[in-house]
Amino acid sequence: MKRKKNDYLCRRHTVAYRQAGFTLIELMVALVIGLVIILGAGQLFLMGFQTFRQIELLSNKQAALTFATETLIRDIRKSDSEEVVWNASNRTLKVAFDSSGGLDGCNEGERVERVYGLSSGSTSQEGYSLMHTQACDGEGEYTEPVVSSFARNGFSVNDAGRDEGVYILTFCLLAEPGDMECHSSSEFGFRAVNRSRAVTAP
Repeated sequence: MKRKKNDYLCRRHTVAYRQAGFTLIELMVALVIGLVIILGAGQLFLMGFQTFRQIELLSNKQAALTFATETLIRDIRKSDSEEVVWNASNRTLKVAFDSSGGLDGCNEGERVERVYGLSSGSTSQEGYSLMHTQACDGEGEYTEPVVSSFARNGFSVNDAGRDEGVYILTFCLLAEPGDMECHSSSEFGFRAVNRSRAVTAP
């Protein structure tokens, strides 16, 4: 009787010992659940990163359009009527006017000469830059970037209406980082009016 009781106790302890911890099936289920969670988190991170990149690209486009447009329209408006010259062969726009107060990088009364055109090189993320070359009375010439995010050949001027002082500026910005081609969906046109030519036009 005592032996049977001992056998029962041994079997009971054996069952209790075998039930401690996780079974192989439970471990596999836990691994699958963990894998699903990791994949879901990775997908959310990727979506968030792509959204951030799109927002950054749109912000760069907006900044490029705003700054470049304001700068060029202002310079065309206050230039002398004969000093707004678009060179189609090298795709550059030249403007010239007298400095009024020294806020344009030249001393008051000096002749400000500026040439705008795209950079010769580009980067996959920022594209081409709109470059600005300036001289004061023909001296001290320097060149610096104005703004980036332009596509290849993404800057042009239609001067068919120059007799009336009207110029159409066309900017083509990057559609996607790394895509340097100009797409119609990323092309923007603006009208600039030369003040002195407009008031004297017949």
